[in-house]
Amino acid sequence: MKTIANPHAMFFENVFSRLDIAADFIKNYLPDHIIKDLNLSTVQLERKSFINNQLKGSQSDLLYKIKTIDNKFLFIYILLEHKSYIDRWVLFQLLGYIVQIGDRERMVNKVKRKRKREENKANNRPENEGIETEYLTPVIPIIVYHGSENWECSKHLSELYKGNDLYKEFLPDFNFLAINLNNYDESQIKGIVYLQVALLIMKYYFSDELFNKLPDIFSLLADLVQQKSTIEFLSIVLEYIGTNQRCDEDFLKESLDKAFENKGEEIMHTLAEKLVDKYSLAEKLVDKYSLADKWIDQGKKEGKKEGKKEGKRKVKHSFYPFFLKNVLAASPNN
Repeated sequence: MKTIANPHAMFFENVFSRLDIAADFIKNYLPDHIIKDLNLSTVQLERKSFINNQLKGSQSDLLYKIKTIDNKFLFIYILLEHKSYIDRWVLFQLLGYIVQIGDRERMVNKVKRKRKREENKANNRPENEGIETEYLTPVIPIIVYHGSENWECSKHLSELYKGNDLYKEFLPDFNFLAINLNNYDESQIKGIVYLQVALLIMKYYFSDELFNKLPDIFSLLADLVQQKSTIEFLSIVLEYIGTNQRCDEDFLKESLDKAFENKGEEIMHTLAEKLVDKYSLAEKLVDKYSLADKWIDQGKKEGKKEGKKEGKRKVKHSFYPFFLKNVLAASPNN
């Protein structure tokens, strides 16, 4: 079976790439004076990571671009930190990512200016006509932490420099927004249901409380479980939880049954049908000639013998125990 090298990055990126969830996160966790200046309906995802290969195992990131109410732009950069130890240099790393964002923007602007000059030349206009003074788009950096340690770090970059009071005027400095999920009570987890579920799963992932909390977290989705988008979201959640070595198939089945009034198996069958139809999750997590393919091949043969509908039913019922035992219970160390 293939392993998921960084399940935290996978979950974070799959969930927060949804613009409705991203916009709601911004709405509920940024300061009010910033939110009032933003047009939340204009959130765009910039598909670019700035983390170097050495840190990809302990960090993941997403960059958003959003319009302000006066039609300017703002970058919002979210860095997910899930190291198992306290890294006091994360702010220094964050500075490097912000510089990369600026460098990337300058390269884009350089290409635009070149095209504008070529256009001016072709139309016998002054070379720099329509080219304004270049400014960088502001970046609001956010660090989201959900590791197992009680995490704290310097609030200002200048605090990493020795004797900073004497030389403070010469030191680089900036602030950032810190969201340490370990310090958030459940009552402080706000937003649409999908966002709440995602943040709560992240909050308890490393905690023994996950076993008691999971049914209640799942129950937040009870009223939405018939929606296609909820099933897709739930498959992402279950895939993530399945990488936790402490979660076996019995625990997951029991949690789903408690949350959805004994409909856990029915929901799993729906997920299995989705997987069989699209091979989406199966292709990511199992080898080409794995047990999953045997179940699917068996279903195809049954389909020929007993009709497509009955064959599909057999695939679903065969795939259900496989899904629980081999996919949801998978861990990076298997």
